[in-house]
Amino acid sequence: MPPKITLLFFFFFCYLSNSQNAPNFGDLESHKYYVGQLENSKDQDFQRIIGLYDNHIRNHPSEVTAMVERCRFIGNSYYDEYEGYNLKFEETQDCIEQLYGKFPMHPQVLIYRAENLYGEEKLDALQESLRSMSNGKWNWVNIEKGLIYEMLGDYFRYTDQKESLRYYLQAQDLNKDLDVSIPLAESYMETGNDELAKNTILSHLNGDTITWSLNTKAEMLLELGETSKALKLFDEVRQKDSTFIDNSEMAKAMVKLEKYGLAREFLVKDTSVTWNRLVKLQALFNHDLKYSDSGITIHTYRNLQEENSYDDFFAIKRLRIFLKDPFLSWNFTELLHLFFLAVCIAILFILPYIWILPVYNVGLYLKKKSRIVVPKLNFNWGLKHFWILSFIYLLAQFLLMVFFYYEENINAFFEVTMSFEELEEDDASLAKSMLAFVFLMTLGTLAVIKKNVLGHLYKTKIGLWESIKLGVAFVIFNVIFLKVLRSFIPLDPTEISQLLFNATPEIMAILKTYGFGIAVFAVAVLGPIYEEVIFRGVILGSVEKHLGFITANILQASMFAIIHFNLSLFLYYLVFGLITGYYVKRTGGLITGIVLHAINNFFVLVLLSFLVR
Repeated sequence: MPPKITLLFFFFFCYLSNSQNAPNFGDLESHKYYVGQLENSKDQDFQRIIGLYDNHIRNHPSEVTAMVERCRFIGNSYYDEYEGYNLKFEETQDCIEQLYGKFPMHPQVLIYRAENLYGEEKLDALQESLRSMSNGKWNWVNIEKGLIYEMLGDYFRYTDQKESLRYYLQAQDLNKDLDVSIPLAESYMETGNDELAKNTILSHLNGDTITWSLNTKAEMLLELGETSKALKLFDEVRQKDSTFIDNSEMAKAMVKLEKYGLAREFLVKDTSVTWNRLVKLQALFNHDLKYSDSGITIHTYRNLQEENSYDDFFAIKRLRIFLKDPFLSWNFTELLHLFFLAVCIAILFILPYIWILPVYNVGLYLKKKSRIVVPKLNFNWGLKHFWILSFIYLLAQFLLMVFFYYEENINAFFEVTMSFEELEEDDASLAKSMLAFVFLMTLGTLAVIKKNVLGHLYKTKIGLWESIKLGVAFVIFNVIFLKVLRSFIPLDPTEISQLLFNATPEIMAILKTYGFGIAVFAVAVLGPIYEEVIFRGVILGSVEKHLGFITANILQASMFAIIHFNLSLFLYYLVFGLITGYYVKRTGGLITGIVLHAINNFFVLVLLSFLVR
């Protein structure tokens, strides 16, 4: 016997002596066992096991399973799960292509090759497998067919729900032992079939021993409202591996069951970790603020402030505790943050002078130069009212920030917590914040509408019917203008409704949450009234007394465009403001501008209402 073969057999017998119950090299999944045998001398062991595979294949040249397992062994032997990188990637690809070249239509080869392809190449490989099944030349067993259909389901999972569902169901019919309940349930949930999703998960619990799978199913059941069954699964997962348990999810489940004490225990466990601990403390505080007594809440709050004092920079959280229990004492740090809140409001109070004082000073300069400004509008509003509404607008924005998005804004501004993804706002919060803003601005506007200026609202030289016809023409003009504007400015190719009104997410949220009637009242009635009073009434009327109508109209229209926070559509809002400002001068009142504005917003709401159906 040649020395090399003798040495090979020597290694082989040595290897077997250390590997009791070792699988045959031609067995399915044998690569998993041999990957596990790679220890300290990894390179040496790798070469030894490859030699054993090669020897087995030489003795069994038609055993395709052994060849596939050899490729799988190469692909998994140096794979780093943490980095998601395979040091033997090129060698693995070469092995797959050589195998595919020898057995291009063999089921196991096609399955393995498809598993290692992506995108269109993967789809081509899967369709090639379907053709191999249909021509009858190769004996495809049901398990192999099931794997192909499962991969097809995965391929269409996020692009075509119907196709994905069809393939998953075919995979399950072909292989009863195949568990595709998680992607199937997700597909059902995406298409609104929560009951089918629930039944799919519940029918595939028995026999599932994979920890991550059980944990995922528990989380999905929790989302589907099967809280008690989800808790049983979580308990099973905890017994297998406690690191899989998501304490925050468990806390949510306990809250749904109104077991607030148990929910708090899970949140307290979460705070024991060091990584991103502040987020866990914030969750615990928010829970305590709702469900715990004031003593526990203030204790959690102060632990949170010790972790990072910027967390409650404006003392809003401490004020919420004050509303819960006014008799709790304040420490120096808490009072200091309350002082910061007062300073911030004082700054907002002073800030309008930045744009109001120049108007006043330029007006004085023109008077000194004997350039007398003759007002064309007989409005009784002055710069004092301009300042009041400017402060109310800034205060309203600040109040929305601290009442609806305080924690998120503080976290972002002071980099309090580590965040890797943008938090999505839910429809309810968006709708409430928008309605709150409309309500605050309406109240602010009422503060400057007194008897001596009330007439400006309904005064007009144009009849109501003519104003309505002008409003319809104004909408048509806006649509045409936007189409022309898109030829010069790179606007996103979104729906025309989104271009006509800047606050689409908020308006959509109101429509979804409160319905068409509330949306019309807020957006097409109150909104146009207070915006026209502020911009075409107070600002235009007060500035005109100092700088003349043309300058005042340009200023109010510019400010109207700025507060919509959309640079691409600045010119659109500027023209919108100039036109409605022109009609104030032409009609002598605000009613025509309000009608134009209201019809425009109503048209937008009608378009959006079709989108939310």
